[in-house]
Amino acid sequence: MSYIIEMKNIHKIYNNGGEPLQALKGVSLYLEEGEILAIMGSSGSGKSTLLHILGAIDKVSEGEIFLNGELRMDYGVEPSATRIRQENIGFVFQSFKLITDLSVEENVSLPLILAGEKRSKIKEKTREILKLVGIEEKAEKSVTCLSGGQQQRVAIARALIGNPKLLLADEPTGNLDYNTAQEIMQLFLDTKEQRGQSSIIVTHDPMIASFADRILFLHDGRFLGEYENKKGEDNIEQILGIFRQIQKRGG
Repeated sequence: MSYIIEMKNIHKIYNNGGEPLQALKGVSLYLEEGEILAIMGSSGSGKSTLLHILGAIDKVSEGEIFLNGELRMDYGVEPSATRIRQENIGFVFQSFKLITDLSVEENVSLPLILAGEKRSKIKEKTREILKLVGIEEKAEKSVTCLSGGQQQRVAIARALIGNPKLLLADEPTGNLDYNTAQEIMQLFLDTKEQRGQSSIIVTHDPMIASFADRILFLHDGRFLGEYENKKGEDNIEQILGIFRQIQKRGG
């Protein structure tokens, strides 16, 4: 089977003042088309390092990465990494990272403008994405006038505008209250159902992880567990239980 992305036996070693620091210790994962995968771990588990490698921001020390079934030795290696990100990956951050001087529509359309898309197409695609995320009526507003949940919707729209094969989300609800966080996670489900979007969400929150199809539990640079959410059930307690067991076992 060909996956959107597949990582095999990934190691990442940093030179920490002359001493090697092994952040990832042989991790492997795959992401199917139209799947939401959550990676759950506490601070210092290697989540950020893994996200940087998945996003072609950093390169591996050892291991293989397959993108759309093709082995990419240049994954995370410039100048190829920039092209990989532009053509395949959308990013959603905890802190939104919107440009406050621009309107909602301008923030969302920026990736298409930078890619040299025709103006008529930019307008059409931007309005379509804003409708998908439920803030079409806010198009002309400044992003500073929006609530936190609305700003994250803008950020998700911006990440989706280029129709990426892979959507990477780093603690996407970390700055939001519980109810708004649930609304944002429902939006991830909506993009999966309506667009077949494949997403990887990094989180430490079992509630957020319960929206995924699968969860991989990362601890000290290794995956120490996996859980598949069951439809129609409350999975949060099971996720939390596995997470606690792994912290206890790994700690």
